[in-house]
Amino acid sequence: MNSRSNMSHKLHSAFWRVVVGCIGLYPTLLIVLSLLGPLTRNLSFPLMVLVEVVVLVPVTQLVSFPLAGWLVSRLRRIA
Repeated sequence: MNSRSNMSHKLHSAFWRVVVGCIGLYPTLLIVLSLLGPLTRNLSFPLMVLVEVVVLVPVTQLVSFPLAGWLVSRLRRIA
């Protein structure tokens, strides 16, 4: 039974990591890609993706994901 409980906990944790990722990534993508669109429009596709990734990764890792994690933890306490 302990194995089943451990597996359930792992699935529950994975689910909430995915939720935090979606909440953190989606609005960040919308904002950053909208802002970078005019600047990257005339670049080749690989260069455009490189510029977007260089901007997106720090923003998501340092701002969006911690903020989304905080928000989800607050929502989980309320529910």
